[in-house]
Amino acid sequence: MSSQGFKDAGGEVIKPVMVSVEAPSTLPAGYTFEAFLNDDKNRPFVCEVPEGGVKEGEKFFTPLPASMHDDLIQAPTGKWKDGLCDCFSVGICHPSLWCAFFCSKISLAQIMTRMSLTWLGEHGQRVATQNTFKVMVLLFASYIVFSVSLSIASLDYTTGNAPLFIVIMKMIGSILFFLWSMYSLCRTRQNVRAQYSIPEERCVGCEDLCCAFFCTCCTLSQMARHTGEYETYPGTYCSTTGHPPGTPLTV
Repeated sequence: MSSQGFKDAGGEVIKPVMVSVEAPSTLPAGYTFEAFLNDDKNRPFVCEVPEGGVKEGEKFFTPLPASMHDDLIQAPTGKWKDGLCDCFSVGICHPSLWCAFFCSKISLAQIMTRMSLTWLGEHGQRVATQNTFKVMVLLFASYIVFSVSLSIASLDYTTGNAPLFIVIMKMIGSILFFLWSMYSLCRTRQNVRAQYSIPEERCVGCEDLCCAFFCTCCTLSQMARHTGEYETYPGTYCSTTGHPPGTPLTV
């Protein structure tokens, strides 16, 4: 299947779902080899090396055969399912909305798990992505404990007189947590767009960063709606994917 897509009965071009594949060796453009969807040996498919060739270990996106779409979450390609500000499209009390606005790390962890991404928002082997939700929750909880501990340690000091090492540790912790939050969200959005062939519409070249920085909650909510088939499967708050157990993933 071409990465340019195919035409449906009405003549509209349908872009294929793209999946990340790791090159087993250095290969020339046009070379075909058997890969496995999400490292599952029971889900083989043939992929073609893109123009320019690839080096061993290099990851690249390739179209997923249409025959393998049936057991995946169904989501549109070539465009977002709905707009960035359509947060209430699935209901004002929907778990995806509340998680995005009031527990953003849970929402991001669920999206990453659906997409089989690591805690950095990168594609990885199944052994590295199956515990992404737990890792995300642990990182968030660790930061909360770290921050609260430093706050308690500074209670005996008046404002502005806290020891320098406490101030520095707070600052370093906050900066590192912020950088990780922005990077992981930005990379996750980039990978959602890459998988579903969604082009940038505004701020071309830095749209993902702008959305992650200025519209964090709306960005999470939009990705959750796109990668979650809420029309078919109900949303949940605390599951690893935001769907009930047994619901298909996006890959």
